[in-house]
Amino acid sequence: MVWDLSRAEAVSWESDDPSFNQGFAVEASGMAATGSYLMIPSEKYSRLLVFEHGGENRVGVVRLDVPRHAELEGVAVNGDGLLFCDEAHAAVYEMADAGEGFIAAARGGLPVEVRQLDLEGVSVRGGKIGFEGIETDSETGEVVLLLERDGDEESGCVSRIFRLRRAGSSLVAQGEPVEVELEDCAWRLTGLAWWNQRLIALKTQFPGERYDVVTVDLDSGTIEVVLELTDFLRSLGTQGWSNNVEGLAIADDGALWLVADNAVTGVLDDPLPPSIDVRTLLLRIPLGEVR
Repeated sequence: MVWDLSRAEAVSWESDDPSFNQGFAVEASGMAATGSYLMIPSEKYSRLLVFEHGGENRVGVVRLDVPRHAELEGVAVNGDGLLFCDEAHAAVYEMADAGEGFIAAARGGLPVEVRQLDLEGVSVRGGKIGFEGIETDSETGEVVLLLERDGDEESGCVSRIFRLRRAGSSLVAQGEPVEVELEDCAWRLTGLAWWNQRLIALKTQFPGERYDVVTVDLDSGTIEVVLELTDFLRSLGTQGWSNNVEGLAIADDGALWLVADNAVTGVLDDPLPPSIDVRTLLLRIPLGEVR
């Protein structure tokens, strides 16, 4: 059973902090689902947007104590906590407790503490093209970390997925990374989630040419398209939504959620995002009906 694109819904939200409503340059690049909540990092503003779906569509905004100029591209539920990947610093951070109380505690104005985990056997430099997704296997505890693209037009480009195990405050690589071959260097993988015991990712072609949801075989690196999104996302682009989808998550009811980065900026020192014409897209696609 796959998702029914004919019943897809662009979801609007109201934020506790108006600067993180959808008409601002939120730059949402990752997403994770836990219970009735979606966790959405604002890539360059050191914030975590906590969206409770199925209710009033309110978003709580939580400040994160991450290094200056961090670019939070991915988030994963990790037991009672969360993991974040930072593209700019080639780093992974852990929030130890992401229970419901942490939102209320964060409203006091102080950033929520996170700690950086050591990466062993992962040779990636921080920069513009780097970590784009992170996910955990709730059964085995394995962490998978995505490098969106590596290579050049001459040698060919691949996406790499590192398989990591936890050892104290470190994440340790298990063997060589899985390589996913790309048609050319305009393609990349971004965003990770588990679906029916399979790892899924977004495969996109720059600039806004193609969008697919794919499964990834973690043994061979083989991918398979399970949902084509190109025509649908292009149509949303004409309605004022950003269609640069970068994050995905699977909710408890099986629905596929997608979130799009709605701005392209360099290094930022501004504390809050500016207003922008292209709105942040949050998309829910329910499962198809059994026939």
